[in-house]
Amino acid sequence: MKNAVAFPHLLKARILSDLPGEDKAAFLNRCEKRTFECPEVLLEQGMVSPGLFMVAHGRVDVVLIGERGEQTLLAHVGPGETVGEIECISDQTCIARCRSQPLATLLFCPTAVVYEFLRAPVFIRNVASVFRGRLAHDNAVKALDQHGSLEQRLFLRLRTICDGRDRVRANQRELAEILGCSRQSVNKALGRLRSEGIIDVSKGQVVILEPNPSLDDLGSDFRNDAVRKSG
Repeated sequence: MKNAVAFPHLLKARILSDLPGEDKAAFLNRCEKRTFECPEVLLEQGMVSPGLFMVAHGRVDVVLIGERGEQTLLAHVGPGETVGEIECISDQTCIARCRSQPLATLLFCPTAVVYEFLRAPVFIRNVASVFRGRLAHDNAVKALDQHGSLEQRLFLRLRTICDGRDRVRANQRELAEILGCSRQSVNKALGRLRSEGIIDVSKGQVVILEPNPSLDDLGSDFRNDAVRKSG
């Protein structure tokens, strides 16, 4: 079965936006389907990307490896999203490691095929749009890190690293390390988000119940509560 038929939801992938239907199908059908029973490194930090990977089912973890071997989870990449396209187009090394989660199904598109589709201005625009979306997210994270409330910062991190069912498998210690604060502060912030019905918390797991709350409201509501209590 051709990829365009097996994975019709990928026809709506951002990188294929506004392309003619036959071009969308042609792109997917030129890709090689790969299924991973166990976690496997797709792209290694510091190595050249052989092409792009599009997630059909499951998730891919994007992990930054520090100089001392420490690992920082940057994002989970889900269905319709891609990794490796900027590196393969620029012929630059990968700036992070990309690792499949168990039972993930991906479509691999070699660099040579990517370049064929780059002849279409709309495809170039789409690649730039994907990259712009990542920059916008990174900017939002940096702004919240400097100016946001702990609740805002925590929720944005949870949304970034959640799996395909809006779950985050992490304990308070791990979240505290990510945010650079104490476990007590994380516990309080989790409690506030839970009281607002935004998340649910159980042992070693956080479930996002409201994936798109207003981040502005998150910050202002909790600051107003603090002011009222202090007054």
